[in-house]
Amino acid sequence: MGFWDIFLGALFLIVCFLLIVIVLLQKGKGGGLGAAFGGMGSSAFGTRTGDVFTWVTIVLTGLFLVLAVVTSLAFRPAPGIVFAPKFLPPPGPLSEPTSIEITCETGGSTIYYTIDGGPPDQDSVAYDRAIRIEPPVVIRAIAYRGNWKPSPVSEGRYPKRTDANQPATAPGLMPPGPGPDTAPATTPPPTPAPAPATAPAATRPAGAATN
Repeated sequence: MGFWDIFLGALFLIVCFLLIVIVLLQKGKGGGLGAAFGGMGSSAFGTRTGDVFTWVTIVLTGLFLVLAVVTSLAFRPAPGIVFAPKFLPPPGPLSEPTSIEITCETGGSTIYYTIDGGPPDQDSVAYDRAIRIEPPVVIRAIAYRGNWKPSPVSEGRYPKRTDANQPATAPGLMPPGPGPDTAPATTPPPTPAPAPATAPAATRPAGAATN
């Protein structure tokens, strides 16, 4: 907090105090704050005291209004960043048309969204109720608030749920292929062919003459 902030705050408090005192002094003849000091009424400072108090009250009221506006601007919190929008239900596969809600935790913010794949901005559709979508669709949303920094863009992807990638099997039948505990069948090695039979060599009788 700088010097001027402290000065404005102190000046505003002083003007408030003086305005309260002036109003109490003008409560009426013989009453109010003047009566507490020995019967001082509206003529405590002469015959034209009422006119003086009136002008002082007008001046203090003007200062009070000006200082109220200036101090409210001076002590206003610095702008922040808007929270990113959220989708409900969360992004994920959908099997049928569904209503999607978009929320933002920053109060007073306005949400804009697109469902055509383009980036959202302040020229996009302003969110005011749940969106009825039919999957597949991609929702992009952004939130704005005054001079705050816009939120990051939130993206919600809602693909169509499908079971086409799961193999269809008839009831009671096992899917093809060996199970995790079944060893693959092995082929026995080929049996070698037997060697061809040979005729025994002829033998000569003992004592036979030779040519």
